[in-house]
Formats: sequence, structure tokens, C-alpha cells
Amino acid sequence: MSKIQSITEMIKIETKCRDNLIRRKIGLMVKLSPDVIKTSCITNDAECIHGNSSKAFEDILPEIMVLQQQINEHDKEIRILTNLRKQIIEHIEGIDNVNTKVKYLRDHVGYSLQEIALVLDYGYGYIRKISAKLDSE
Repeated sequence: MSKIQSITEMIKIETKCRDNLIRRKIGLMVKLSPDVIKTSCITNDAECIHGNSSKAFEDILPEIMVLQQQINEHDKEIRILTNLRKQIIEHIEGIDNVNTKVKYLRDHVGYSLQEIALVLDYGYGYIRKISAKLDSE
């Protein structure tokens, strides 16, 4: 797997974790809404007598704060990874020589020769010859 693919996968993982935390935070915030607080334990049913999963405001608010901090950390990681991927792509685009591009993509980014051929829009055979020439130098 190439570095860019790895970074992209890490971005997907961070985004999924962040989205799960956001859903959890929204669920807790719903419990804090005035409508939920008014309607909780109005009736004399089993949940109210024996307790239910509802939490007091004092219990929910710190948990929401912790979740927000974790969401912010994931956002920061996503920004860092996105910038890293962007820098790699800009560096590749800034190289003029095809041989240097092939060497950089192969040795530093970790692309396979097939991936390099697709990225640079050259045939696989041509990229393979360049790579072999670079190995012999």
C-alpha cells in the first residue's frame, strides 16, 4: 500500500471515529433537551420505580465535554493527514523530470509501477523501463 493510500485510509478511520463520537454527543444532548427532561419519569411505570438509563444533567454535561474534546482531536488529526497528503501531491506535481517523478513515487511514496503509470498517465512498460534504468544507475 502506498503512502498516499495509507494516509487516505487513516483519514477515513479518523473521520469514522469522529462521526461516531458526534452521534454519541448528539444522543446525550437530546437527553438534555427540555422536552426529555419534562417527560422523564412522569408516569409511575417500572422504569421510574426501579430506575432507568437516564442520567442527570450533572452526569451528562462532563461526558459531552469529553466527547467534544475527542472530536476536536480527531478533527486535528484529519487536518494534519489531509495537509500531508496535499503536500505529497504538490511535491510530485512540482517535479519536471519523468525519471525523478518515477523515482520519487516508487521510493518515497511507495507506489507500485502500475500505480505510477496511472498517476503519470504513461504506459506500464515505459514506467517499468524507467524504473529498471534507475535501478542500474
